[in-house]
Amino acid sequence: MTYPWSFPEGLPSLFHDGPVAHDTRLACRVVEQMNRDPLLRRERICVEAQNRVVILEGRVTSADVPTRARVLAWAVPGVHDVNVRLHVI
Repeated sequence: MTYPWSFPEGLPSLFHDGPVAHDTRLACRVVEQMNRDPLLRRERICVEAQNRVVILEGRVTSADVPTRARVLAWAVPGVHDVNVRLHVI
């Protein structure tokens, strides 16, 4: 038997439109830009955003990758700073 789900009225939304949501969208935009770039597409880079600061972490295969990743992250509207923690292996 299936029971319908209903939510009581007046409960706060589970999805917030605050700074965390903006940071998530910002990180997604950076990832989209990196996926379009042939040099970065196959690299394993973790992208995080905190208070409009983009953090790039991981191990990469070329010395050109950290520079290119920094340039692409800065090109995304809304980025206030970029912290690159990429290590060449």
